Amino acid sequence: MIAGTWPSDYGSPIFIRKYEGRTYEDLIQAFHDDATLLLSEGYEPTGQHYIEGEWSVFRAVVATVLLLFMVGIVLWLQMLLWRPVGTLTVTYVRRGTTR
Repeated sequence: MIAGTWPSDYGSPIFIRKYEGRTYEDLIQAFHDDATLLLSEGYEPTGQHYIEGEWSVFRAVVATVLLLFMVGIVLWLQMLLWRPVGTLTVTYVRRGTTR
């Protein structure tokens, strides 16, 4: 899933696109599908940066406090079993039209 593009107009020779997904495989699939379309527009990916998602400290503190009420167990189990969303950032550069 595409989370954002900077700059938002495609007239620029360089732009950065951010992808988010539940798994690394989801990110790579979204990137591959998008890169194929952008390649036909003359854009090539020149750099990639992946950041693994992580749970916030606030969420861990809330889950710990709620352990007293047994609700925290559910929150901790969710944090242990499901990975948070990761982010893939890709820089595209217009090399020339391939049409």
